Amino acid sequence: MNEYIDKTYWIAVAHLPKWNAERTNRFIIQIIHENKISWADFFELDKKGWKELFAFTEKELTDLEYAKNDMPRLAFIAEQLQNEGFQIIPINSPDYPVVLKENLKIKSSPPVLYIKGRKSLLQEDAVAIVGSRKAGAKALEFTDYVAKKSVKEFKVVVSGFAKGVDKQALDSTIEANGKSIIVLPQGILTFQSGFKKYYEPIVNGNVLVLSTFFPKAGWDVSLAMARNAYIYGLAKEIYVAESDSKGGTWEGAMDGLKRQRKIYVRYPESKEKNANLKLVELGALSVNMDGEIVDSKVIPSKELFEAATKNEVSEPSATYEAGKQNIEKDILELLNKGTYTTKEILLVLKLDWDSRKLTSFLKKNPNVKAIAGKPAKFTRNDVISPSLFG
Repeated sequence: MNEYIDKTYWIAVAHLPKWNAERTNRFIIQIIHENKISWADFFELDKKGWKELFAFTEKELTDLEYAKNDMPRLAFIAEQLQNEGFQIIPINSPDYPVVLKENLKIKSSPPVLYIKGRKSLLQEDAVAIVGSRKAGAKALEFTDYVAKKSVKEFKVVVSGFAKGVDKQALDSTIEANGKSIIVLPQGILTFQSGFKKYYEPIVNGNVLVLSTFFPKAGWDVSLAMARNAYIYGLAKEIYVAESDSKGGTWEGAMDGLKRQRKIYVRYPESKEKNANLKLVELGALSVNMDGEIVDSKVIPSKELFEAATKNEVSEPSATYEAGKQNIEKDILELLNKGTYTTKEILLVLKLDWDSRKLTSFLKKNPNVKAIAGKPAKFTRNDVISPSLFG
């Protein structure tokens, strides 16, 4: 099969109408890994064939039929991408960055990456530097320092190509002859002016341009907001130069805190008006202008966290008394190994909870998946297909 034909199927699958990342990833696992069916064979079937073999909803069947009928148009796009030197990296490819899967899990990992540049940059340790478009002088100075420090430590700098902190992070990295990943808030085929401007560092292998959106999608506010999760997801370290109390930087930092990631926030000067200290109150680590921690981590209270985000978040983990292990961690580590009933969990971990309390905890925890039956069993929500999310 022509490579671009195979990529045509991946474009179709990655952008099924209104399918979120989790639904798409589970669909990929179901077809490619569990049923061992190629996309070519899958799309040879019609709506009736899909209905006989799989438990798709009527809407999903309609969406798949739409994608199949759209293949001629998508084939032209796939061929254009190939002819112009772009690469498509599906989520089951060995070239797909492991750190992105680890950070975003099945729920949020993008099914396909569109890139131009040296793809091996995706496997290197990366630092994300984020902040406001209207960042002040101190924030830009901080960004410049962290970017150049990261270059000296042979780390890739990830940014989102917006004005302010993003642009400063990219320019400082290039100036220091470092390596950078640009995560686009648009389709990769609509970034032509950017490719002209950064032609030399891209060709030299120092800059990689990446998009997760439909190749011809134009810039959009919603895409810019969605893009932030991928900036954070690609990085092992996250530095916030300056954040407002709303917007992309704030939402990205809050998402990172909910995922229990370490977020390093520049400690602001007294006259600055930003939300940096608020992020520290919520659990981020404050750092000085040299990126060094200057304050111990503040454990966020439930009230602070709920007031800061409109999205539902889980309560901080319940723990044993000082010196003992974290209950939630113990349970999730056990569920990583397979499926268990509440009785089995209580016996293995020797918990002093009753079955009702444990069942309630398991059903409310977003990281746990319930499997119907008598008795019901539980496992990790993201423990599936080692070949895809190992």
